[in-house]
Amino acid sequence: MEPNKEILIDYLDHQLNLQDTDQVEIMVQNDKSLADELQYLNMAIDTVRLNSINDKVLSIRKSLPYTSALTEKPANNRIRSIYKMSMRAAAIFILLIGIAVLYKYFTVSSPSVYEKQFTSYELSNLRGQESHDSEDEAYQNKNWNEVLTIFQKGNNKSNKSVFLAAMAEMQLSNFPQAVSLFENILNNTRDNTFREESEYYLSLAYLMNHEINKSIRLINKMKADTSHTYHPLAIKLSSIDLKIIELKK
Repeated sequence: MEPNKEILIDYLDHQLNLQDTDQVEIMVQNDKSLADELQYLNMAIDTVRLNSINDKVLSIRKSLPYTSALTEKPANNRIRSIYKMSMRAAAIFILLIGIAVLYKYFTVSSPSVYEKQFTSYELSNLRGQESHDSEDEAYQNKNWNEVLTIFQKGNNKSNKSVFLAAMAEMQLSNFPQAVSLFENILNNTRDNTFREESEYYLSLAYLMNHEINKSIRLINKMKADTSHTYHPLAIKLSSIDLKIIELKK
């Protein structure tokens, strides 16, 4: 069953059978936008009902003598009060949503997402680790410029060495250079080591290098692959945040 406004209204009016009611409730629990729409419809229906009651009271009031109308006035005032409170609550709710959306839009940026998602790569995490060399030692000591100097002077261009150099560029905020090095690893069909690490950090480097579409493609790839080493970190990246960054570029 595909939910639409008519089905939601029937649900609110208790016109659906038990099976359809259960389906709507399950969809509302799993879809926030559908839940928001149901809430808006509920407010609208409540307002219509209040207006209907108000019209009926006014009609009865006009048909009665003046003295009888005086006795109806307090009830009519209560209905008006409820109506005003309902409309005020709806206005406040919409205002709060608007403020939240604006706050989200103005505070989300490539640097804010990057800072939240970037974690330093610990050398002890290296898989299939060889004996430490000078590049390893410089990396372990967080001497990023030394890591790059050793990499540029040395003949060792294994995926491990390239990865450490790319991470050093990331630490120095040299994102174009980091992108180039990570892409070299992914383009190396003869060596599959450090591919998953490179994919994750490359997605962040793309983000800071203003290549949002490439970043989103890589992130979605990792999100879809539950066996990916960085899947748990990738799913923490909000699609809404990435969309906002894409709109801002």
